[in-house]
Amino acid sequence: MTTVTFGGKSYELDDNGFLDPSDQWDVGFAEGMAKDIGIRGDLTDDHWKMINYVRRKFLEDRTVPMQVFACMENNVRLHDLRALFPTGYHRGVCKIAGINYRFMYEHNYWLTYETAPPAKPRYQLDALGFLADFEEWDEDFAAMAMYELGSGQVLTDRHWQVIRYLRGYYAKNKNIPAVYETCQVNNLSLDALRELFPAGYRRMACLIAGLPFFV
Repeated sequence: MTTVTFGGKSYELDDNGFLDPSDQWDVGFAEGMAKDIGIRGDLTDDHWKMINYVRRKFLEDRTVPMQVFACMENNVRLHDLRALFPTGYHRGVCKIAGINYRFMYEHNYWLTYETAPPAKPRYQLDALGFLADFEEWDEDFAAMAMYELGSGQVLTDRHWQVIRYLRGYYAKNKNIPAVYETCQVNNLSLDALRELFPAGYRRMACLIAGLPFFV
């Protein structure tokens, strides 16, 4: 446990830097932590909309929504959320809202991926970060890779549709389909595919699906 002081008031943090216990939270903590994690200037109405939403869900529903659902319910695009909270949803919104790490880990493990053990100890990766063995892939790897490559994004049904298509194609043909074929089969435009996998077709979509870089 560590202690931080904002505006003359001290707050206890857990070993991951999150407020614990969460009932210490107040506006002073939110404003102080925002500056501490690099948000410049005062918190705006757009910041507070997300902070208050997450805190309300935590207090009233005893849950923390996944990032994609938090954005949908507040009509906020993912790239706008990243602009508001550069350290991300978990280490930005949730930390400022005073949600402790233990609660998130126990109620929604996926939220804590950026502070959970990284992929390398669990999976054998090549020098480019691709899974070394196609058969070693599992859904945990996909979710972990998506979180790391997508700056905190989580996999939606649309992502899974593409991932399963890529894995099925490779398992049958031992090759990677052309990007245009992937778009056509999955009824996606190139722009829609880029929105799903902003880091690229090969370096994000294929990597998450467990396909090799070199075929």
